[in-house]
Amino acid sequence: MATWTLFYTRCVERVRAVDAAWRWALGVYAGARIFYTLWAFGVMLLVPNVLQNLDLFGAPIVAAFDVASGERFVFLRAVNGRVLTFRANGDATLLDNETQSVWSLRQGLAIHGALAGTKLNTAPYTAEDVFPYRGVAAERGWFGVWQRFDVLWYQAIAERGYGATVGDIHFPPFFPLLESGLGKILGGRFFLAGWIISQLALVWSLALLFQITARWRDARAAKRAALFLILFPTAFFFFTAYSEALFLLLTLLCFRALDGARWTWAGFFAFLAILTRLQGVALAAPLAYYVWRSYRAEKKISFAQIFMLALPLGAGAFYLFLRAAAGESAIVPTNEPQLNARLAPPWENFMYAVQTLASGKFLFADVLNLSVFVLALFMLWRGWHALPRAHALYVAATLLAASVRLVDTQPLNSMTRYLLTLFPLFMLLAYWSKNHWVERAVVYISLPLNLFLTAQFLLWGWVA
Repeated sequence: MATWTLFYTRCVERVRAVDAAWRWALGVYAGARIFYTLWAFGVMLLVPNVLQNLDLFGAPIVAAFDVASGERFVFLRAVNGRVLTFRANGDATLLDNETQSVWSLRQGLAIHGALAGTKLNTAPYTAEDVFPYRGVAAERGWFGVWQRFDVLWYQAIAERGYGATVGDIHFPPFFPLLESGLGKILGGRFFLAGWIISQLALVWSLALLFQITARWRDARAAKRAALFLILFPTAFFFFTAYSEALFLLLTLLCFRALDGARWTWAGFFAFLAILTRLQGVALAAPLAYYVWRSYRAEKKISFAQIFMLALPLGAGAFYLFLRAAAGESAIVPTNEPQLNARLAPPWENFMYAVQTLASGKFLFADVLNLSVFVLALFMLWRGWHALPRAHALYVAATLLAASVRLVDTQPLNSMTRYLLTLFPLFMLLAYWSKNHWVERAVVYISLPLNLFLTAQFLLWGWVA
């Protein structure tokens, strides 16, 4: 008994010896990781097959995806001049609403009912057109459900480099570079490598967010800032092989270096942030502000400060060089027809979002993108004087950078993802949560939205 008591005491002492920020970060991460894993298992059990009745440029097709195995199937749903509408029937079978016939998911063959023996025709579109894996192998089981959308772009670049997939140069190189290096060490497990990088970056980011918020306010606000970040409706992007966690880490490291007047390090982290996500250009605002503030106090600008300001320009130049080397016709990405994207005034993007909702022809993601954008603007206005000025400038610059990119197929495209890494907004929410109504609103709104959007993502639903 004495031995176990001594062992327990030593364990408690070692835990207490760990910095409070890291204890909270590890605890929040572990709880969230368990939560997302259990939710992923639940989604797989509730919806074993993803089924979509689509009309792609006049071709009525049914597309199906086996969530556990990663198998994909696409067939024409026109039979004898009649267009059928399918729904999942369990046990790898489909049921059409018109005749109630049972169809084999893998064969596209009616096995029971009025159309028994009838086989669906091959569609003019492949499974890759509907569920694009970009030429990489599909993971199986609970881990594979996190292998969706941009994860596959990054993995394809990590495995085969730029140029293997049309349009891949749109994704900056730092995250896939790290994924490629670690993936080779892990024997070709590139998706696993990207996942590990994101998880490590997330834990570190939570600890830094705690430290920065605690210095700004107190430990109570610091705990809530990390918790609110993890509860954000699109926080699930942190838990797969997306670049969000790495970008957030580099941004926080940049601000910590600025606070310590470590100019070269601040520029270096800004350099890497831009090469992780292009919205990193917004870091130029706080960098310039810190230099201006230093100049006002010391009446001079050092070489280190000039070098710091030059490094983000170097990152931009390097990315443009990569685009040129990849043979992109538009080296400066002002117009990207392959992605239906172009630069436009922010008010044009905003009005496009409002008009889309007013038309009645919109997706739930359109509502969310506009809502979080308006909410972020409101929070910036209300919190301008409460936040450290450099943080407020960073939020303003990011909102500007995110809103000038207009995607013709969706207004304010991916705004819910861009705002995910705006850590000053979560600091503000944590500070305002002294009012329990604010705290409850954040939790009661964020948690159900998080559950819904995570499930949509796992089931190949576009949520950003």
